[in-house]
Amino acid sequence: MKVANAPGGQRVRRAAEWGKTKYAGSVAEDLWRRLDAMDFINQGTLFAATLLLCFFPFLIVASALAGRSVVTTLARDTGLDSQAAAAVGHLFAPSAATASAVVGTASMVFFVLGGIAAATALQEIYERAFEVPHRGMKDIPRRLAWLAVLIGTSLLTGWAGPGLRHVGGPVLLAAAGLVWATGFWWLTMWILLAGQIPGQKLFPAACATGVLYVAMEVVFSLVFSAMVISNENKYGPIGIIFALLSYLIAIGVVVILGAVAGLVWQERSSARTGAGHLPLPAGNRGGPADRQHQRGVPRPA
Repeated sequence: MKVANAPGGQRVRRAAEWGKTKYAGSVAEDLWRRLDAMDFINQGTLFAATLLLCFFPFLIVASALAGRSVVTTLARDTGLDSQAAAAVGHLFAPSAATASAVVGTASMVFFVLGGIAAATALQEIYERAFEVPHRGMKDIPRRLAWLAVLIGTSLLTGWAGPGLRHVGGPVLLAAAGLVWATGFWWLTMWILLAGQIPGQKLFPAACATGVLYVAMEVVFSLVFSAMVISNENKYGPIGIIFALLSYLIAIGVVVILGAVAGLVWQERSSARTGAGHLPLPAGNRGGPADRQHQRGVPRPA
């Protein structure tokens, strides 16, 4: 008797057919199709590399110019304990030394260029997700504006965070963090996409990104300190870089997955009300007819 005709083989085949039926046209299929079209694994890794090479120097100098240590920002965002924070602190020069070495020198140019490079990498992810054209050098003022927003929100978070934790504990801090993250990512998309997507259509992606970002922060607050200490014991100081890179990769995944999840959410909600459409098959994506259909123009037969 063939295995396929055995009772067990039939059950496996029926289960596989049932799974394919449920998967076809599901949220999971729509989500995976968009993620695969964006090549999200490579995009997330490249974005993390850009953050490490360009944004980290920008963050170090910006913190030094503000009279703060970058370790304080990392410890706040990742929940580092005192031992792990001390290990990370050995990687960086004192803030005063960094500020005096940078101010008035050509390093200030590289400081600004590093920030612009990180903003450009983030902008390109959103342009690819929302299928809008890249505007090149025209968007440099918007990238600078986003960097200013980032610095301002970082300073505000550092000022308000301890007070919120003292008043309401971790629960209030997480709730406030979710509101903050949603607003920050919405403003990020609106600035970097240059208003090409209406603000209300950015909210699902901003909300999904905010939820994922807060969840990521919670997870890293539980495991990151142990990861830093373990990597340092195994590999020495470079092991801390490995741990930081894993955090940056997680940020890249959150950015891409949040944007795509928000788009799928919006499109399926619109389709249920008859006001939108479901994602197109992968072979039809990216063409002129696709982009026109995304903006409400009927696709030619």
